[in-house]
Amino acid sequence: MAFISFKSRALAGGILAIASLAFCSSGRFDAAYADQAGAPSVQDIIEALKPRKTRGLSVKPTQAEIERSKTIEDLKTKAASRGLSVPERQQLADAVSDKPQLDFVIYFDFGSANISNRSKASLDALGTALQDDSLKGASIMIAGHTDAKGRSEFNQTLSERRADAVRKYLSDKFDVGSDTLTVVGYGAERLKDAHSPYAGVNRRVQIVNLTDKTASTSKPLSDPGHE
Repeated sequence: MAFISFKSRALAGGILAIASLAFCSSGRFDAAYADQAGAPSVQDIIEALKPRKTRGLSVKPTQAEIERSKTIEDLKTKAASRGLSVPERQQLADAVSDKPQLDFVIYFDFGSANISNRSKASLDALGTALQDDSLKGASIMIAGHTDAKGRSEFNQTLSERRADAVRKYLSDKFDVGSDTLTVVGYGAERLKDAHSPYAGVNRRVQIVNLTDKTASTSKPLSDPGHE
């Protein structure tokens, strides 16, 4: 997957650092010193997540697109009721690989899902962006990722809890319906930097816009995203 990504570094006191944003597959935007500049702007987040497909009424989705959309919907339904299996998580990651998405490396208390106050400005920007007309009502996946330290079972559970903490924050503080937010945990399965498996850049919360919209109708494209 391609993202607006935040580079991060570990800070003393067992709290994760937040750093840079990077764009999705169709383009790139780097704010390499976001840790110094502060939280990402609402507009940066909107640009990263807004749908980029511009089909007209006369252009129908391909069969592959319809099947991929169905796969996403099926896995969203499963994720709402239980944790996804490893093959299902891989299938979902593949299916959303070209969706608009970005990475946040969020400060959490060490080994927990408690969001640090210093990350709330970033999450407030995200919540505000999701209220924009171009994103309001979109189906959003919140995927938690950890580094490779520790046991895989612990990392998996921690990634799910952290993603759910972000979901709860957005749902409680902003007009973002919890039914539009899908939570998935990947543990250390999808390291952002596989060459540095313990690096802070791997500890992230990924936001994916699962809703493709046409320019003319604003409707979904198919019928039927440790420490």
